[in-house]
Amino acid sequence: MPEPQLPLDPPARAALDALLAGHRPADDAEAADLAAIRSFVAASDAPFDRRTLPGHLTGSAFIIDTRTRLLMVHHRRLGLWLQLGGHADFETDAAVVAMREAVEESGLVDLRFHEALRTPDGRPALLDVDVHAIPAFGAEPPHVHFDLRFLMTTDQPDRISHQPSESHGLEWLSLAEARARGDAGIGRALDKIARLTVVASVPEGASRRRT
Repeated sequence: MPEPQLPLDPPARAALDALLAGHRPADDAEAADLAAIRSFVAASDAPFDRRTLPGHLTGSAFIIDTRTRLLMVHHRRLGLWLQLGGHADFETDAAVVAMREAVEESGLVDLRFHEALRTPDGRPALLDVDVHAIPAFGAEPPHVHFDLRFLMTTDQPDRISHQPSESHGLEWLSLAEARARGDAGIGRALDKIARLTVVASVPEGASRRRT
């Protein structure tokens, strides 16, 4: 197998370490996945390179519109309804990977990272992390995706454009519908989105306590 070609330089590694260190897992399962990702990154010279085994980092995007619907894609190879995302293409920044994949797979050109999820220096912060197994395909052996997940928004949901080479289809779903089609990791991310959008919908100065 060729040597990995996406080694992390010191600034990229420092940014990645800070991104992971700043993430707060929602439950024990996510805490275990975060620990696994941090251990993998510490041990790998090229964690974003898809030739790095037993796995590599991927970037994905949970895209919501102004009605808090989630855009899901029917993955061509896996046959599952998923958030958009995928492998690095010579990038060493997870947010850049997630944005490029989101634009390519959706056709949406107005995508932006959700303002509620920012690091102290203003960069996009993680919504969620997840570790999952990918089956063998062709010459590619079974491996693991260490997925770094971001929240994005669009004001132009009707402008989605399905790319047949990427997927079987795209669909806007309510959070409840998305939960029914996704796995536990997607469900956890949807819980976070629901909490963020409820808080965002409360007018400034209004009480958020239920009476």
